[in-house]
Amino acid sequence: MTKEHDLLLSSLEACRQRIEKLRFSVEKNAALFPMDTQTLAALSDEQEESVDALILRYSQCVSMMQDQLFRGIAYIEQEDISDKSNRDKTLLMEKLGAIKSAEDFGTATMLRNKFSHHYPEETSDRMERLNLVMGESKFVVDCFAEISNYLKRKGLVN
Repeated sequence: MTKEHDLLLSSLEACRQRIEKLRFSVEKNAALFPMDTQTLAALSDEQEESVDALILRYSQCVSMMQDQLFRGIAYIEQEDISDKSNRDKTLLMEKLGAIKSAEDFGTATMLRNKFSHHYPEETSDRMERLNLVMGESKFVVDCFAEISNYLKRKGLVN
């Protein structure tokens, strides 16, 4: 095994652990969704903290897939991505068969970006984003499974 292969396996395991935490957060917060203005206004401090953990875990999973797994796969596949944008890397992952839809992954990254550049906003905008994170979390979990299956098909993981 090469150092790069070891790094890919390490990144895969770290992402798997984050995915499990994301699943936990989705289940824990499911009763709050779909969220409306009354639900949002009535969140307790504990619920707010739990929703924040959901957002953080979602964002971490998307980032880990994009920044670590995609790079590791590209290296193993001998694809030069040094001058590629994140969009180009995502398109490459679709072309290689690691993910089904670059467009859908792009939607997940846009939502992640909206959370990471959080500014005070209208309650309706925040509520809309929070409602989106539940569906997108399922997509992210499924996307991780696609990547894992791809790596298994390629004989890179057991």
